Amino acid sequence: MNRLFLILILTFSFQSLTKADDIRNFEIEGMSIGDSALVFFSYQEINSSIVKSLYKDDEYFEVDLKSKKNTYERITLMFKKNDDNFLIHSIRGYNSIDFQKCKKKSTSIIKEIKSIIKITGDNNYKSKYQYGKSFALVTELKAVGGSIRIWCNNWDENNKIVKQNSWNDAINVDISTEENLFWLNNKAYK
Repeated sequence: MNRLFLILILTFSFQSLTKADDIRNFEIEGMSIGDSALVFFSYQEINSSIVKSLYKDDEYFEVDLKSKKNTYERITLMFKKNDDNFLIHSIRGYNSIDFQKCKKKSTSIIKEIKSIIKITGDNNYKSKYQYGKSFALVTELKAVGGSIRIWCNNWDENNKIVKQNSWNDAINVDISTEENLFWLNNKAYK
């Protein structure tokens, strides 16, 4: 009997040490891919927060909401058009932060994510924006079901559009499904 009890304790102890295999097991502000945003926000909050689309294709749309928790200032969610359940296909949390501080913070976030979820590949790159000398440093962590991207925005303060929109340097953490990423990379801007 003692041996059975010991086996059960060891089994449950080791199960908690395993990493999640799928991005749906990763959360931002308690939300996961595939959740209905209606669990977290009212229909009115969602509909009043729809972002004017920069995309040429309208298969997806996004909302930008004030976070209800303390981890991020803002949350951006992406949904498929005409989805009355508002099932989440992409979640992004972001905070304004100095670019140099962002680079240090992103390193610790990446390390923490890698300890939580099984990563199948990673990619680091610089993404240039169309606003003067603005760019982002991006780390993309691939996992089953999609990717988690962490990036630091470095906005060109001399650019007219950046000034008009009062964009600040920021740290971003984004979870997106494979389907959503395919759309972003192959359809959204065409």
